[in-house]
Amino acid sequence: MPLFTMEKPQPKLTTPIKNWREDMPENHEPQLVPPRLRWLTTLNDTFLELARYSSEILWGGVLMSGILLSFLAIGFAISGPFMQEGIKGYWMVSIGLAWAFIIFTLSLFMLKIYFMQPRDQPIRLNRKRQKIYIFEYKRTFFPWLKWPTTIRSYDWADVRGEIRYSSDRYNMGFQLFGSVCEPGTNKVITRFLIAKERSSQEMLCQIWSYLSVYMQHDSVTADPVETGRPDDWRPRKADRWPEDMERESTTAP
Repeated sequence: MPLFTMEKPQPKLTTPIKNWREDMPENHEPQLVPPRLRWLTTLNDTFLELARYSSEILWGGVLMSGILLSFLAIGFAISGPFMQEGIKGYWMVSIGLAWAFIIFTLSLFMLKIYFMQPRDQPIRLNRKRQKIYIFEYKRTFFPWLKWPTTIRSYDWADVRGEIRYSSDRYNMGFQLFGSVCEPGTNKVITRFLIAKERSSQEMLCQIWSYLSVYMQHDSVTADPVETGRPDDWRPRKADRWPEDMERESTTAP
């Protein structure tokens, strides 16, 4: 019988996140790693805002796809009458226009992603209110419809941190999630993504530490790993918060 046994860490939350790797210290506890962010947008005594840049979209490829699909849609629309010659009825014209409409819809979808979708869907933590606010942009497949902005807010005391590993081809790497639990329990109600890293989870531990230390009213420094905004996320500035949530998330009670 061995003198020492090493127990494998087990998830604390019910139900743990898929592909769970690690639970973070609770946000009111002392943190185990030095706090640091990869991106920082705003830091003051009332609120902190950090960016969540989307890294799984190749923005240049989206733009080029939209342009090429536009030309292809025009080609189908023009080719219908030529293919109709010598054929009774309007079947070829109808087929050409139908394909043109489908391809133009795909083109509009791509162009709307490039010009309208926020590159950054940020998170704000208001330490005066002890709440966290998550900016989300809901994209649907139908470009004709309005793609709404929604803001979710939760009490910071109910948020736990979990790290998972995703093996998805287009979203591979470590991911830090905020898991919202029923007050006073470890029963998860919902989750939201805080940050992700391709090859190492150490940066995610530092991010969680930074958020926790800030919300404990301790001092943190404005020295993120990355500064400014990535060039390939222009021309659109990320976020337009609804007026009521802009006011609530940036002011004291």
